[in-house]
Amino acid sequence: MAFFSKKRSKKNRRRRGFSSRRNSHPERKPRGIIKKLVLLIALSSILFFSSSFLNQSITEVQYLNTMKRVSSDDLEAISLKIYNQGFLLIDLSQIKKEIEGINWVKSASLERRWPNEVNIFIEEEDIIGWWNKDSIINSKGDLFILDKQSMPVGLVEFYGPNGQQAMVFEKYLLFSEELAARGILIEKMTLDFKGSWSITIRPDLTVRFGKENISERFDRFLMIWDQSLLDNLAVIEYIDLRYTEGFSVKRRN
Repeated sequence: MAFFSKKRSKKNRRRRGFSSRRNSHPERKPRGIIKKLVLLIALSSILFFSSSFLNQSITEVQYLNTMKRVSSDDLEAISLKIYNQGFLLIDLSQIKKEIEGINWVKSASLERRWPNEVNIFIEEEDIIGWWNKDSIINSKGDLFILDKQSMPVGLVEFYGPNGQQAMVFEKYLLFSEELAARGILIEKMTLDFKGSWSITIRPDLTVRFGKENISERFDRFLMIWDQSLLDNLAVIEYIDLRYTEGFSVKRRN
């Protein structure tokens, strides 16, 4: 009986020893959590101060080119939206969109320059021609009133009913692309009050398309130009394509 009691006593001691070692883990866990919290706070502080250092307030806006027609007041309004914004947080894509909505702006590019500067380059729209001899039409197809004395020479002349400038300009873009590939320049683009289309090309040669099937008649003009007209331009006054098929030519007097 004494032997059995002694063995059981050893077992109990082993169990107590094992139980004592397991109880030491919960004491170490709070220390690990505290270390992680301290490390997280330190990293957050570093990130905060680094971001604050890099994210300086913008105090300078530079326009890298001189504008001839873009309004300085409109540009000043854009600049006021940029000043004091954060270098890292400013939405340049939104600013670019607003600038490109200004009259005479064709495109804009923006870049940050640390610590406090934004540089802006603006490409202006070109003057394409006159609209009904009293307005200017630009390369967006928009109309403006400008000082005639400051206009460049050789502008295209556009004619049409008031309010139809967008349609006339769109047709001009379609025609001029095909004609320029052949070395042909449009001097005048006309939509009359009856809805009839015509163009005048250099040297002072009028091409009449009429009111219907304009695209088909334009293609017909390109075909006859490529085949036979080049050698006779000097003696032709106008070409009339207002036929279901074919064309007619009037010679100069």
